[in-house]
Amino acid sequence: MVHFKIIGGEIEPTIEMSTSELVFDLKSKIEDELEVEVHRQNLWYKGIEMEGETRIGFYALLGDEREIFIVTLVVDLLPPDLKLHVLVKFLGRGSEGYVRVRETDTVSDLRGKVSRYWGIPVDSFILRRLNVEMVNDRPLHAYYINEASEIHLSVNIQPR
Repeated sequence: MVHFKIIGGEIEPTIEMSTSELVFDLKSKIEDELEVEVHRQNLWYKGIEMEGETRIGFYALLGDEREIFIVTLVVDLLPPDLKLHVLVKFLGRGSEGYVRVRETDTVSDLRGKVSRYWGIPVDSFILRRLNVEMVNDRPLHAYYINEASEIHLSVNIQPR
């Protein structure tokens, strides 16, 4: 078994694979974890693009003695005019709603839309995607936002 740490965005999962599995299988696990379709994924290891029909063991042989292999995920962007519907769940309030965004919009753009949707001040809440706090100046694609992606909103209550 080998462990791959997937880098390239703000969310960096580690995925365990058997050396007999294919790179396509790794891409399928990435799709399960990050909700990025296999056909949009490009995986790079040590400057080499990983081919879908190649066994994981081939790349493990190129590795050093580390237990975790660092793989860079590059996602093909969607057309810039395509708008996505993301599901924002307001934790603790039990409400949710869809917001339309482009994957090239920033988290700050999304925060503005969420603020208008629920009528809460922009600086009083936190957005999280896959348990990672979203940072204002980052593009949404850094958090692997896709159609119907789920984002959690929680109010940041400051003590008086």
